[in-house]
Amino acid sequence: MLCLGPALNAQTQSPASAAVNVSIPVLVELNSGEVDFGLSATDFSLKDNGIEQQFHLDKKAEAKPVALVLVVQTGRDAMKGLSQIAELSDTLDSFLAKPGSQIAILTFDGSPHLVQEFTSDPELIRNTLGSISKGNSHAALFDAVDLAIGYFRRAPVGDQKEIFLISGEHDHGSVEYGMTSVLHAANSSDVSIDSFTFRSGGVELFGRLHTINPLNMATSSMEKNTVATLAELTGGEFFRFRGEADLQNCADRAASHLRSRYILTFEPSSPQPGFHSLQVAVLAPGAKIASARDSYWISQEAP
Repeated sequence: MLCLGPALNAQTQSPASAAVNVSIPVLVELNSGEVDFGLSATDFSLKDNGIEQQFHLDKKAEAKPVALVLVVQTGRDAMKGLSQIAELSDTLDSFLAKPGSQIAILTFDGSPHLVQEFTSDPELIRNTLGSISKGNSHAALFDAVDLAIGYFRRAPVGDQKEIFLISGEHDHGSVEYGMTSVLHAANSSDVSIDSFTFRSGGVELFGRLHTINPLNMATSSMEKNTVATLAELTGGEFFRFRGEADLQNCADRAASHLRSRYILTFEPSSPQPGFHSLQVAVLAPGAKIASARDSYWISQEAP
């Protein structure tokens, strides 16, 4: 989202504006599973807390540079499944092919570590990936996600802002930030999160946040699967992978989908402070919403 006012988390970017402007990344697929291109604004509908909204379709989104932060868990037993993490450099190179794009890398165990600042140099990215090593017995997921979101203050305003989060499902050892503050930070930013977890099996215990009390639903979902909920809330995707080759395939798919998203922007007709749930629908026959931002947060300080 853009211009939602200061987030409750001090590290989160806090742009100010005379109006609250929200942007929503949306991925549309045909019933066959292929990405649906060529839709127009009339092919979508948008509701904010159940109220129909007027919106604009950003036709220039695909041409915008990408600012991406790769966040990798190295604590606990994460590195057992990530021994060849350097192989992801080919996927990251595909982002850098777009002029102006840049990538940063952050790792975390008991605390987050910025190991590579924003750069457009693929050799630096490759070398940094190759230097990632095993961390301690903790995994401060909340601290790492908050730092990654806040780090986008160094990215140009017009860039598409994306986090690739490779981790377990839950936090183990954060000391600075908790679930509520990270929920606010994610929903008060214009950052999308694609989550990749190396934990196999399991049943998805979260659903789209179209309930009577969507904030309670979001909190409950965060408790069940934090990284999956962060992806859903911010319009990203959630992937499970088994082994390095599977991770590479998932990352390639996420990168392709990022370049294929529609961006809907609007000014809420009722910009009340607090948690807002979003309902995006595609009206074109034979098409469905594969992913879309489900919510955003307006702080008390927003205009």
